[in-house]
Amino acid sequence: MISLKNIHFTSNACPPNYDESILSVASSVLRHYGVRDCAHKTLREFDKLLEKGYKNVLVMLFDGLGVSSINEHLAENDFLRRHMIKSISSVFPPTTTAATTTVQSGFSPAEHGWIGWDLYFDELDENVSIFSNTLQKDGTAAADYHVAGRYIPYENIFTRIEKANKKVEATYISEFSKHKISCLEDIEKNILKISKRHKRQYIYTYYSQPDHYMHKYGVSSDKVHREILAINSFTERLCKKLNDTLVIVTADHCLIDSEIIYLEDYPLLCDMLKRPPSVEPRALSLFVREGSLNEFKSEFNRLFGDSFILFTKEETLDSALFGSGKQNKKLESFIGDFFAVATGRKTILNNRSSGFYIGVHAGITKDEMTVPFIAVET
Repeated sequence: MISLKNIHFTSNACPPNYDESILSVASSVLRHYGVRDCAHKTLREFDKLLEKGYKNVLVMLFDGLGVSSINEHLAENDFLRRHMIKSISSVFPPTTTAATTTVQSGFSPAEHGWIGWDLYFDELDENVSIFSNTLQKDGTAAADYHVAGRYIPYENIFTRIEKANKKVEATYISEFSKHKISCLEDIEKNILKISKRHKRQYIYTYYSQPDHYMHKYGVSSDKVHREILAINSFTERLCKKLNDTLVIVTADHCLIDSEIIYLEDYPLLCDMLKRPPSVEPRALSLFVREGSLNEFKSEFNRLFGDSFILFTKEETLDSALFGSGKQNKKLESFIGDFFAVATGRKTILNNRSSGFYIGVHAGITKDEMTVPFIAVET
């Protein structure tokens, strides 16, 4: 296996540090509640707080709320910055599908396989958007079953905890869970209600901001600024209402403003591809036609070598980019002949119908990769 330490990255690249990461956060939770098959390192600072034996442990994940954005939009004495224990790493790619699945399972991306928004499933011979269960090419339903749920299933952290410890109730709050929410006030109501139950509680919440606004308006926009201020105020208000609860705030990734490139403007590259790129626009899985490997590599590096590292399939799979553990049986088929990792600001979308985003993520820059570990004891 190739160590990440032995891969030559450009100076602005920040490879994942799985020993102090959101995977470590999930591992600390699992170990705390007695899950014995947790194979990954825990986060030392979290472990020490958990040793105090709080009745409730609350982990709140705000999509896109990375360290760089917290530092940009909040003053030093604002609540979230005052309670930030340290910066930790996301996983690779630093994107919602890979990162939230890690936090919601305790498995690395290499293990769970949910490595990006669009994955190529050879069972369908299609690129499938795995969260929405739609085809990448036209947005129609991919199948009459959930494709990722069938081919890359995993046991979630809530089931793992409740199997290991009958005295604990584990709850998921988000717009996608049975405890559905649409705003910060909904999250607060659910948390306050659940935290008062008799059993010990592990509560995990997911909220889609500020990521949504960052994509649309940019990381420094007024809308993003107001949203992060609102998240800061919400967290401070909530913590004042909670008792005997350890509150953790973190994120799946951060974002940067980007220069969008459309692959359709480069017909020579397109002609050498078997199918459109998959995984993410800043972490691209590239399946190349036979006889074109050398030409493709040369042309891609000529055009985008200043902003991407192009790994071969073997280098990608042999590295620790996706973390350690037993490799998911589908991972190899998700990786094409090459895998392009963004180290600069360029983002490659397939065509103009793919849309346009100001804020982006899934590359390997420090800003995208670095998220907070914030702790509040109530």
